[in-house]
Amino acid sequence: MSAEVGGLPVLNMEPTGGSVSGLSSGAFMAVQFHVAYSSILRGAAAFAGGPYDCAEGSLSTALGACMSGSPSPPDPARAIAATERFARAGAIDDPAHLAAQRVFLFGGANDTTVVPSVMDALESYYRHWITSGGVRYENRRPGTAHTMPTTDYGGNCSTTADPWIGKCNYDGAGTALTQIYGTLAPRAATVSGRFVSIAQGTFLPNPTSHSIANTGYAYIPKSCDDGTRCRVHVAFHGCKQYATGTVGDQFYKHAGYNEWADTNRIVVLYPQTIPTSGTNPNGCWDWWGYDSPDYAKRAGPQMAMVRRMIDALSGGAGDAGAGDAAAGDSGRDAGSPDSGSGACSVANNYEHVIAGRAYVAWGFAFAKGSNQNMGLFSVGVVTSLRQVSPGYYVIGTCP
Repeated sequence: MSAEVGGLPVLNMEPTGGSVSGLSSGAFMAVQFHVAYSSILRGAAAFAGGPYDCAEGSLSTALGACMSGSPSPPDPARAIAATERFARAGAIDDPAHLAAQRVFLFGGANDTTVVPSVMDALESYYRHWITSGGVRYENRRPGTAHTMPTTDYGGNCSTTADPWIGKCNYDGAGTALTQIYGTLAPRAATVSGRFVSIAQGTFLPNPTSHSIANTGYAYIPKSCDDGTRCRVHVAFHGCKQYATGTVGDQFYKHAGYNEWADTNRIVVLYPQTIPTSGTNPNGCWDWWGYDSPDYAKRAGPQMAMVRRMIDALSGGAGDAGAGDAAAGDSGRDAGSPDSGSGACSVANNYEHVIAGRAYVAWGFAFAKGSNQNMGLFSVGVVTSLRQVSPGYYVIGTCP
């Protein structure tokens, strides 16, 4: 282990071996992240979630169709159309990347928070894109409420209550990871790795203004620390499950992922939200637009933050705004293009990254293509960038 980025160690990571999952608002977030960044992922799992961009930017739609199924469940065709529209505009990855992916869906028969018909719509959405056999749906599991199902940790499985982790005699995390990755080594009885704290402000300036906590968490298996090639799984908690609330460390330590990760070369990221009075009092992930109208796209602040965390694990400089798995062509000579030609943009470094003209690594912004260091990744640092060819930018002086 030779370096860290925001508390995350730089490891030997598979560039396209990642996956995501989540419960409730975390499930909606997992779905939209999976769709937006499908080119760098291989699968997803949703526990009590709904189709991509289900809320369509409306809190009333989120609370109605996307949770209670009222006045009617979400229409998968609308989600499919939105996916195609956003992909044509270049705001998300080409959904063709979804075809060979693996997805696990879980819904409880007693879930009155995200009702089963909403999960049915999510299944229909994914089956539109994914080839036969790629989707496994645990449909209306008896005696299960709105909870993360585990074999033996948490509260009553049939009750929706803090910590929203239930003793269901069902290994939700293990089943999800097996569906995504195939046959796994048996889970560890006791984990041998370590938990690290993530300085989330490294990956999103002024995180609390986006309902993001200053600190997130990750579980790093010892084998990954020792140099074994590993993959990443992002587990999104649900509303009220953030670590600074009453749930504390229960989700990131006891939701069931770490024991499987420990023996199967999987780093688990646990990004964290915080509540925001008025707009997000329950500390949910942004799946209806309380933080940004781009919440379901690569440019969404919370989405881009998580992408940057994934990149940081490999010491990479992936473009969070464009969904590329790697940085620009570092073999090109930054001085060779004609710096006096092409469009010129003056913006702060955060805006350059979001617009796809730059990427972020180790807390600094770098011009895409030339890889020139633009200084701190910050809204307070303004840089002139000139585009000299498609996807290639150099620092220059704009008129």
